[in-house]
Amino acid sequence: MQTFTPLAPPLSAEERTVLNNKLERRPTQQELVEHNILKDTKVAPALQAKEVELERSRLENQLERRLENRPTRQELIDNNVLKNSNASPAVQAAQLKLAHSQLEDQLERKLGNRPTRQELIDHNVLKNS
Repeated sequence: MQTFTPLAPPLSAEERTVLNNKLERRPTQQELVEHNILKDTKVAPALQAKEVELERSRLENQLERRLENRPTRQELIDNNVLKNSNASPAVQAAQLKLAHSQLEDQLERKLGNRPTRQELIDHNVLKNS
């Protein structure tokens, strides 16, 4: 019969107490899964690495398919998702703001030149009611 000798020297009473306290406070396997430290898997430990590799491969394939099927820049412009502009994205926001303010000014001018109700009645556009 073989006898085994411990690799570490025996623990003192104080060290044993500290170790027991730490073991009691150690999180459970479920807590480790909840904090994403351990994987929640039903696969044997020997196959867990292969499972992770297969999941990663599946995600890569899915991403590749989605990238292949994404619309072209021209399709996005045609569907008004992107603006057709040769300006850089940093300048596009300023361009859009400028165009908006120009439209506001144009609308204000047209509304300012609009004939009054009485003028429309005088020109027989509206009936006097």
